[in-house]
Amino acid sequence: MIRGEDLTVAYYADIHVLQDVTVEAAEGLITCVIGPNGAGKSTLVKTLFGYLSPNKGSVYLEDSDITALAGQERMRLGIGYVDQMHSVFPEMSVDENLELGAWTFRRDSARVAEAKEAVYVQYPGLDKQRETAAGSLSGGQQRMLDMARILMPDPSVLLIDEPSAGLAPKIAKEVYSDIIRLKDQGKTILLVDQNLNQAVRISDYLYVMEFGRVSNHGPSVDLGDDLREIVSSWLAVT
Repeated sequence: MIRGEDLTVAYYADIHVLQDVTVEAAEGLITCVIGPNGAGKSTLVKTLFGYLSPNKGSVYLEDSDITALAGQERMRLGIGYVDQMHSVFPEMSVDENLELGAWTFRRDSARVAEAKEAVYVQYPGLDKQRETAAGSLSGGQQRMLDMARILMPDPSVLLIDEPSAGLAPKIAKEVYSDIIRLKDQGKTILLVDQNLNQAVRISDYLYVMEFGRVSNHGPSVDLGDDLREIVSSWLAVT
């Protein structure tokens, strides 16, 4: 379980991107955060991972307060973060990109080799491209490589920001199937998404963010009617 409690984040003294936001991703479930552009969703994920420090509030992993820990320290505790932008190293091979995902245990060559083989089993399409430069992969393959690299340390918690951004519908469907598979493996997943249909379909619990605050939350199956009204209000904003 990962929880952000009463999080307030300001990029400048008088511009609050998050205001008293509390969210919790329960163990072994998919929790999705939705909202219009500028609602603070990506800022929330970056704060949970440690890229940003809250002006107020705390982040907990299980019962441990990890607010003061940097991102690399949170990685060692089992938290993985997938950015919405492709973050592959284009000149490096697929295999080398995966090795970068093992930097926290890079001196343990046996563990690195074992982790790579485990990841290749999960992503057989990448297995066939081990020596291929990551920059020559398709957008969908690069997204899979992003996911695979984060899985190298076998994190228990995954923070995933806009996984289908820029992908064709067919490839996006594969990405969501992959997220469901990771849940089935016991991963705790907090997903930021603007694909509302997919968010409702695959998530167990939903948070709705508007103007830097949580405006609604609950089990996904219970929010269907409310979501239609909420989304209509977003579209009405000019």
